[in-house]
Amino acid sequence: MAKTKAAQPERTRPITVESLKAFGALGSLSLPAEPFDPTAEWTQTYRLWLVQRYRSGGKLVVHRTPSGRDGVRLRVESTLAEYGGHLRRIEAVLDCAADTLCSPRGWRLKATHLDVRDKPTAGSGLSERGTLAGGTWTVRFGDRSRKRKIPSPVTSNWSLFEAVQRLPGKDTQPLSFAMLDEMDLLKPDQRLSFCGTKEVQVGGRKRMLRGYAQIGRGVLPWQYWVDEQSRLLLAFSGVRAYVWDPKAEQTLQKQRQAARSRALGRR
Repeated sequence: MAKTKAAQPERTRPITVESLKAFGALGSLSLPAEPFDPTAEWTQTYRLWLVQRYRSGGKLVVHRTPSGRDGVRLRVESTLAEYGGHLRRIEAVLDCAADTLCSPRGWRLKATHLDVRDKPTAGSGLSERGTLAGGTWTVRFGDRSRKRKIPSPVTSNWSLFEAVQRLPGKDTQPLSFAMLDEMDLLKPDQRLSFCGTKEVQVGGRKRMLRGYAQIGRGVLPWQYWVDEQSRLLLAFSGVRAYVWDPKAEQTLQKQRQAARSRALGRR
């Protein structure tokens, strides 16, 4: 008698905590035993899951460092694995205020597209510097620059990964803001609020997670889920999810080696 495959969540539906568990994204998640302080220095690594492919498709690394009496520095590395063994990589350093939204004050960003041999694709590199001051968003590309007046308060998609870990759960008042997506695209009229708790089997035992939901113009709804120590474990929107995973780099390299072997073997 032929074996039947276990039911899988539909690929066209938005991600939920339950669907992530169903297609195996939470199966290997193992959390450290030591205490976590969201206001201290830390590094967190996330595996990027793309639901359409039922597999991981990259990684995100966020490193937080307190800076002075009222600042935070975020170092971000975002890597997206593309078809044919290509990679899209963004490296950014954000200097932010130590406020509720981790609002960016200034940043440096470098974007690169790598081919299957890890060589930059011709014409794909981008470097920029930016500032947010006095309600003006300024971005510089070499000897060119652009300026735009934008509403306040302002945060970034990467800043929110830091900010939600310092929110007080059910006592969180709804937050309204504009968001810079990858420091390049402004998404106005965003709103972030507490959305409840959920008991989830994670790391071999049940954990009570707290959730925050983001809606707004130009974005699919986001959800962020933190554990009892406020460590961000899951963030997802549409068909893309970031899952806390210190081994994401090793997984990406294995996938990359396999993609490289397939691509070069066809030539």
